[in-house]
Amino acid sequence: MISSDLYLDYDMIRATRDNIRQVADLMERPCQAVAEADGAAMGVTRLVSRMDDFGDEWEYGISQLGEFAEEAAAALDEVIRAFQGIDEELASSLGSSEPGSSPHEVVAV
Repeated sequence: MISSDLYLDYDMIRATRDNIRQVADLMERPCQAVAEADGAAMGVTRLVSRMDDFGDEWEYGISQLGEFAEEAAAALDEVIRAFQGIDEELASSLGSSEPGSSPHEVVAV
């Protein structure tokens, strides 16, 4: 095995990605609840308007957090694919550089 200065823990990146996706999923429920909140239930005209505005702003903000979380998770998938490709190329080039020898294992997991 060849040692490397670069070490990438794929399992940790996948766990982080999954946690970010869970955050996005968790945001859906409060986003829906805020969207369904009816200011008219407050009874006071001025408060109705303020409650509706508040609900609209929070619905937008929460939905944006969900979108950003999903984009971050997708970006982590791209990081994993890119580094796995590099690992495979390195392993292949190291294996073919010495005729008759078995490929070296490059660990970047």
